[in-house]
Amino acid sequence: MGNRNTARADGPADRKSRFLAGIKNFSLLIAVMFACTGVSLLLRQLGTHETNFIMIYLLGTLLLSYYGGSYLFSLFSSLFGVLFYNFFFTEPYYTFRAYSPDYPLTFLIMFFVGAFTSMMTSRIRHESVLAEEREERIRALYQTGRRLLGVRSAADLAEVSAQELAAQLDASVLAVFYRADGEVQNRFVQGEDVFSSDRERVVCRETYRSCNACGRGTRLYAGANAYYSPVVTQNGVSGVVGVAPLDGRPLTENQTEFLNTVLTQLAVVLERETLYRRQEETQTQIASERLRSDMLRAISHDLRTPLTGIMGSASTMLDNYGQLDDNVKKDFLKNIYDDAGWLSDLVENILDMTRLDEGRLHLHLEEEAAEEIVAGAIAHVKGHAAGHSLSAKIPDELLLLRADGVLLTQVLVNLLDNAIYYTPEGSSVTVLLSRSDRDVLFEVRDDGPGIAEEDMEHLFERFYSRGTRPGTARHGFGLGLALCKAIVEAHGGHIFVRNVEPHGTSVLFNIPAKEEDSSCSR
Repeated sequence: MGNRNTARADGPADRKSRFLAGIKNFSLLIAVMFACTGVSLLLRQLGTHETNFIMIYLLGTLLLSYYGGSYLFSLFSSLFGVLFYNFFFTEPYYTFRAYSPDYPLTFLIMFFVGAFTSMMTSRIRHESVLAEEREERIRALYQTGRRLLGVRSAADLAEVSAQELAAQLDASVLAVFYRADGEVQNRFVQGEDVFSSDRERVVCRETYRSCNACGRGTRLYAGANAYYSPVVTQNGVSGVVGVAPLDGRPLTENQTEFLNTVLTQLAVVLERETLYRRQEETQTQIASERLRSDMLRAISHDLRTPLTGIMGSASTMLDNYGQLDDNVKKDFLKNIYDDAGWLSDLVENILDMTRLDEGRLHLHLEEEAAEEIVAGAIAHVKGHAAGHSLSAKIPDELLLLRADGVLLTQVLVNLLDNAIYYTPEGSSVTVLLSRSDRDVLFEVRDDGPGIAEEDMEHLFERFYSRGTRPGTARHGFGLGLALCKAIVEAHGGHIFVRNVEPHGTSVLFNIPAKEEDSSCSR
């Protein structure tokens, strides 16, 4: 845990406390001695032998030792017991002289017996108090450890540790944890915040820098309001805990020991959290690498077919250009165009998904007209939808959005491409616009065969493909719908798919409409 300097100087409050304790003990001593004397005088009137008086004073001495606590007080109790017995019960009475030659030996034995038994009583009492303190400390450590075991983040750790230490030490507590670069990661104060002044911040920073306890009760910055101790892990100092007792006194030795034990637990939890975070990062990297590998395998497999088609068509035209009539050449060129367009859309989706994963796909929100987005998407796909009927149903009212028009157009393009791809030639594909409450609803509906139930729950997963369309070897790559979902949700909307009766598919998504005050409705 590093070097901890916990030397303390007695302050005026400590001297006053000891003085009051001394007055209290002395008053108790006089009261018990007079009580023993009163009982002994009563027994003397009843004719009791004087040896019983000695036992009464020894009993008083034991009681004083039990409640007084210190060895020095036990010796004073024994001495006062001898003096009171000598003064009241040896001849001549009410003097400190003794006529009998046996009395000095009696006094000596009485003193040593009283001193020995009272010191043993004080020792037993002291050990009993220590045992109770250890039991209480173990109970407090157990409770604190249980709460710390449930911590899952550094922010929660700062809060829980400050709360537990404040309750156990009766103090205001600061818990602050640092990142690897030395900047504050989490800070929590339980109780009165006496840790925010410039001086206290300097002491806290010095504790973090030097790995030594600083502040009140130490030789370093002894004038501070709180006692600061570092939280040391295997990687160095990871945090600092500051404790400011409510009574203004420095921490006792037992309190410091308890604090150090809790700091060790904090270090263990921080190391566990660091290992857990590294494990998560490793798992994320593994998943990313696996995703990249899957993507590369999928790309290498799916790109081979259109590239082979493009190369085959181009090679056939080059080798037999003079022998082919115009219609055949147009067919070859159309195949090349379709395959190249499919490759272009695929690469665009891959790039957009990569930017989204890396956090580089930012929304450029501007005021957009919904019908212009629809018109742009239909114009984009119309070139390779010759066998399908494309249409749009747009309301008379102007529907305005505050959105990224380019990305929303990409969403509609992907949905239209899917509808065209998975429906037979001659099918109708319709884009519908409507207003619902504060949202603009986009719907792409076709009259194709619909979607199988087992595919419904996986449609928006990456790399999930429904297979190939009859009559072609090219199949969907499984990124288009996943990208659509990410873009729509980034705008604050939702997207879902359903089958329509008697047959066909409908894909709907909503985007918050632009309000009259030019603010987003959500």
